[in-house]
Amino acid sequence: MRMYEDYLMLLSPPETVKQEIARYKKASAKLIGDYKSMDSPAHISIQHLERQKPLMEDKNILLMETAFAALPPVLLHVDGFDYFPHLHNRMTIYAHIRSTPSVDQWFRHLKAVLKIKKTLLPHITIARDIPEKDFNTLWPNFKNKRMVEPFWINELKIVKRETFGYLPKWEPFKTFRFKNPAGFEHQMDVLIKEHIRSANQNQINLF
Repeated sequence: MRMYEDYLMLLSPPETVKQEIARYKKASAKLIGDYKSMDSPAHISIQHLERQKPLMEDKNILLMETAFAALPPVLLHVDGFDYFPHLHNRMTIYAHIRSTPSVDQWFRHLKAVLKIKKTLLPHITIARDIPEKDFNTLWPNFKNKRMVEPFWINELKIVKRETFGYLPKWEPFKTFRFKNPAGFEHQMDVLIKEHIRSANQNQINLF
């Protein structure tokens, strides 16, 4: 039995977007060589939980499934590229997700379900945590690129891996569908608040 596991909650774009992002990653590798995120499938990371006990109670799954089902599918747009810096002069280049009032509202509801308090910047990583010299080589090729790609997100996926395993790989764990066709109606707000209230009352941890 595994002692601890890492969990990653993510939104997975369709194959057309994955293939386009993979194309940019391969082009980047030709310029700077192999790098960390080179072979990672395109995704929007929502929450990364490390060193968790490998247990998710049935009651917990049911609460999450009900709350996620109250969310509608969301239309997102890749809209160009951007970057953010890390410590020690390292950088990450990513495909930018367009911010609109409806998209921002959708992510606020998603954060409420997962009780995420920190700022969430939806993005799809191209080159993660690369040295500044590699960034200086790559960024001129991305800076003026105009990539606009709409896509629907209909579900949230959870993958897991053994925390202390030898060369651990991410494995599928759970998938939750967004089923509310009516959009942001009062019913959805009630269901999400009920999920949060029940979780707090029963002191249920997601993992």
